[in-house]
Amino acid sequence: MTMQEHARDAPGTATYYYPVVGRKSTGTVSDRLHITDMEKSDPYQFSLFILSYSAVQGVRDTTLGFAIPDVELPAASYFEIAGIHGKPYYEYAGDRKPPQERAADYSQDSPKDTLPTPSRFGGYCTHKSVMFPTWHRPYVMLMEQVVGDIADRIAANIEKQYPSEVGKWVPEAQKLRFPFWDWADPATNPKGLPAVLYEDTVQITLPGGKSATVQNPISYYTYQWGIPSDFTNIYTASSGLTAYFSTWTRSYRHAPSTPQGGTDIAALQTAIEGVASTLSSGIGLLFAFPEGMDPAIAYDNFSNELNESRMIVDYFNSGSLEAIHGIIHGTVGGNGHMTQQDYSAFDPIFFFHHSNVDRLIALWEWCYPEYWMGDGYVYNGTSYSWTQQLGTFAQVYNEQILPAGARGSLTPFRNENGTYWTPEQARFLDAKAYPKYYSYPEFQGVKVDQAATDAERAAGRASIAKYYGFDPQKAATQVDTEAWSHLPVPAPKDSGLPQTFQGIQNYRIFVVLVQLPEFAFNSSYHFELHHNTNGNQTELIGTTTVFTRPNDSPCAACAVRREMGAIVRGVITLPPSLVNDIIVNNGTSGGKATLETTTEAIAQSLSGKLLDASRKVVVTAQGGTNAPNVPSDQVPPPHIVPSGVTLFTAAVAEKADDKTYPVQLYDWQKHNALFTNGWKQEVKQAS
Repeated sequence: MTMQEHARDAPGTATYYYPVVGRKSTGTVSDRLHITDMEKSDPYQFSLFILSYSAVQGVRDTTLGFAIPDVELPAASYFEIAGIHGKPYYEYAGDRKPPQERAADYSQDSPKDTLPTPSRFGGYCTHKSVMFPTWHRPYVMLMEQVVGDIADRIAANIEKQYPSEVGKWVPEAQKLRFPFWDWADPATNPKGLPAVLYEDTVQITLPGGKSATVQNPISYYTYQWGIPSDFTNIYTASSGLTAYFSTWTRSYRHAPSTPQGGTDIAALQTAIEGVASTLSSGIGLLFAFPEGMDPAIAYDNFSNELNESRMIVDYFNSGSLEAIHGIIHGTVGGNGHMTQQDYSAFDPIFFFHHSNVDRLIALWEWCYPEYWMGDGYVYNGTSYSWTQQLGTFAQVYNEQILPAGARGSLTPFRNENGTYWTPEQARFLDAKAYPKYYSYPEFQGVKVDQAATDAERAAGRASIAKYYGFDPQKAATQVDTEAWSHLPVPAPKDSGLPQTFQGIQNYRIFVVLVQLPEFAFNSSYHFELHHNTNGNQTELIGTTTVFTRPNDSPCAACAVRREMGAIVRGVITLPPSLVNDIIVNNGTSGGKATLETTTEAIAQSLSGKLLDASRKVVVTAQGGTNAPNVPSDQVPPPHIVPSGVTLFTAAVAEKADDKTYPVQLYDWQKHNALFTNGWKQEVKQAS
């Protein structure tokens, strides 16, 4: 693919752009593979991928016996593509514009544009918005495209130089798509990060059945042309650690607070193992969205953690994909690149992470094809528009966004005809959708590029939810039903469900809604929910991460959200086995137990922690109304504490005549605020 020049509007006026077409040159749809499956079962694809991903990063091994091509255009370099997500804040090389499109008269060399905070260019990336899923889809396609183009050329060079290899490499290059890492898979994620994603070297296959050990381009990225001038260090006062982005010449994970940097693999693995159950249960709950929701509100709930359509009412809490995705950023990064939005794409694992996010989007939209952002949402009979501050190169102000047309532009990603990708084009992977030339392997009976009946979609979402651990039908058979008998289970028809549904007796699900100020710590940070065990010991139940940017970031959308005091949401599911232990241990003799006494007992058994980006505990809280009050000299600044940590429950309904049909959650009830007696400051935190 080469940069294209198109005449626009008048002779002598041209725009230069790098169109995002994915693997169109292959003319076929092929599956993105899990990276460990590719490594194990597809040695030619894996070798081509490793060599191509290295070449995109500017690293070419000249000792392998065949030519590895250079990246021909700046727009196809790793640095330019990674920079789209945040810093450096300037126009992407693949999206140059003619004078008539520069309505804001922006210049990256002009102090009037670069000195203000935020600068007049507010960046491209969309978070906390219904655009989050669709914007990242062409983004991953762009990386897939440049890696695939180089793989095609490497394969052709090999077969030209080694006639005995003809037919082995070129077909595999044609099938190559960007791999994913399923970080939520309960079968593998408790074991931590796969070695191929962190070891500095990797073994590949060469012509003639030989092998070689080469630098692993997934482990880290090295800046080939120096560190950009707007890269700045981020100091975390609570831990005393600094992320030296202005001096680190490569990407790191869980780095020490030194200008030399480094990656702490042990800390990385411990962190990944710690969030394994949170990730699995969170994804499972995403596939338990009820039927019959308002399509726009359902999509808003699923797509992002700000939920513009929420208004005041919290009637439904299944979490969001964006919130879960943020946990991976903060967990993989630590005091390193993945944790910070402005720098995260410079860690090569970013695109494996987002390939999996895209896979989950594909599964969800296959299961719920009617749920979509539309032109806005309706609340109490009034229509509202979606809004998003997109930045100078797109929309200067906080304007309306739509699924198609100019107000839906997914900048800086252009089609071949020069128009920008839109959310409507980014939807779906089936044959009727706008062509994307990739799919995913069959998963739990679901093939996301294939048409399906309503019954097949229902079966698919039930199967996916159970795979990731959301199976209330099974859980209800494993609790002490007598001890749970006081929990109310009203008739499903009273909540508007069809007569064919019946409530699962003696059972409810328990979830904790966590509401956190986005800009509390001038950096990304974490909330952890713990169960108090013996003495002062606790066990981690779940995590949610605020994935954000520092206050001085040029991100325009962030500035708008900072001014309005944006609150982001995360949902943590309480394991049924834990709830059962609490209910049983608190006793139900005499029939005195109620839902209220049960939720108070649960609250008393919980504690909360806020941790900074390096996972240093900053503030803590004890649950329940009997928790000790926090001394006045240990009360943290109000702007850093959660705006709410609240327990919710819901009843579960199943189809009486078809127990395999997806369960429906209903009768959502809001219960205790868990930490009513305050938060305690454990270390001093800078304002």
